[in-house]
Amino acid sequence: MSGNGEKRPVSAGTKVMLVMLVLVIAGSALVLGRLSSGASVDLNKLNRNLLDLGRAVKDDAGDAEPAAVKAPEKQNAVYPGKDGKMEGADDAAIRKAEMSETAGAAGTSSGGTVAAGTSSGGTVVAAGTSSGGTAAAEISSGGTAAAEISSGGTAAAGTSSGGTAVAAGTSSGGTAAVAGLSYGGAVAAAGTSPGETAAAAGKTDGAGGTESAQAVRTAAEPAGEPAAAEPRSFLLTAAGVVCLEGEVRKNSWNSESKAYDYADTMMLLRNAAPGDVKTVFLENLLMESDKYSDIIAPDYAADLLREGGFTMAACGYAQSWNKGQDGVGATRMALEERDIRPLGIRNDDDQGMLDIVPVNGIRTAFLQYTDTVAAKTRKNMEKDGALTTVPAADAGLIAREIEAARSGGAEAVVVMINWGKTGKNQKALAAEIARAGADLIIGGGSRIPEGAEYLTGADGGKVLCVWNLGSLLTGERDNVKRMCGYLLHVEIRSNGRGGVDVLAPEYTPVYTWKYKQDGRFYYRCLAANRPAPDGMNGDQQKTMQKANSFVAETLAQSPLTQRETE
Repeated sequence: MSGNGEKRPVSAGTKVMLVMLVLVIAGSALVLGRLSSGASVDLNKLNRNLLDLGRAVKDDAGDAEPAAVKAPEKQNAVYPGKDGKMEGADDAAIRKAEMSETAGAAGTSSGGTVAAGTSSGGTVVAAGTSSGGTAAAEISSGGTAAAEISSGGTAAAGTSSGGTAVAAGTSSGGTAAVAGLSYGGAVAAAGTSPGETAAAAGKTDGAGGTESAQAVRTAAEPAGEPAAAEPRSFLLTAAGVVCLEGEVRKNSWNSESKAYDYADTMMLLRNAAPGDVKTVFLENLLMESDKYSDIIAPDYAADLLREGGFTMAACGYAQSWNKGQDGVGATRMALEERDIRPLGIRNDDDQGMLDIVPVNGIRTAFLQYTDTVAAKTRKNMEKDGALTTVPAADAGLIAREIEAARSGGAEAVVVMINWGKTGKNQKALAAEIARAGADLIIGGGSRIPEGAEYLTGADGGKVLCVWNLGSLLTGERDNVKRMCGYLLHVEIRSNGRGGVDVLAPEYTPVYTWKYKQDGRFYYRCLAANRPAPDGMNGDQQKTMQKANSFVAETLAQSPLTQRETE
């Protein structure tokens, strides 16, 4: 739209850029396909073909001047001027825009830089082909993120914050690597699928890369989000054990629908459990079966976790290998289909892989282990070559994986352990985990809530260790200590030095309420320090208050304070 309100046609220059972008994307896809299949790629030839195509398209389009762009009519609007500089706003807004959303041109460059991405404090070049310069395409914060074909430069394709992420291409005279995301260093991962792996078991050529036996898979940042403002932080909420066994399983059977009905089990808890990340200990396998049991629950039971707003489930426990890899795979699938990340159980092809999850700009490794698997079961797993499918709570293994996570770019490391009741061995293990570099240790599996304390970390600092979160959903009715647990709430904030601080530890006491309606029993998980829900009789309210008091006494000497109710 021009200044007088007339519409202008799309400029020829814009058409050139769009056509070139399509050509480069197609070329990148071809390179990726051939590399992943083991085929060789003549990069110089492809480079020349793209250059020739670019010139042909440009010549055909002519040299028409691009149409003027009207500035957005809003306060502090920022937009690119004719010379490529940001203009039309106050200096602060310009600086912000230049840090977070600098766009360039998807064209072809010979001896220069082609840019079309997003940059924060670094160089982002994209969607083009460069000869003698840098060809790149992705998001960079303080470094260079690259993804295309470069002759004499760097070929890469990932996301880098403070370092270089290299991938999905091959470079002549530079670095050749594979599809990863890096924070604070170089990432090279040979033979791994694009967009998925960020460090690993590979070699870099030309720049003297390193080899590692531990792969790290980094989840992609949400598309289209601006760079996170400093200081970056997120709220983590962790809950105790959910186990669909005994009375919970039996009373959840709906004879009319011939299915288990777990609907609304978490409805009263959701608002009491805020968090950017919400995790829970799950002690069931989720899979289709002719006969369900205290171990095996239907795959749709995962809906109750989603109803509670949980985004991760720590699944490693004593019976995780009860149905072998079939049970592990089915459980993972049931959770992943509901956007819940499974921890502590790994597929055959994931046994050496660690997950690093970006949360509000903080790359965080969530690791889970258990020491409740029987020795005989471990031997059978070893025979099947699946010893790390359910990672053991072994100090050496945990230390190696923490180190691998840090090397793979993790700023924060959260370790969850299903270790049953805390004893001498668990305390010694937790001390070693703290010294190995964990930022937070969360225990579960006991069904009875236990306290929390600070341990000494790798640098002499404090590491919060929560010994046991108790129960979240249980059919227990004989012992009030087993009817309750607590939610842990902490803020994890970047410290500006490549690590994090764990701040403001709080808790919310929780209680499993059982009631009868229309001849059937129902269960509801709720915050025990909130007003009793409608329908809870006097005796039930007294039981809930006892549970609340027990949790408060358990945590009285801990660093945790009770979270205020809203």
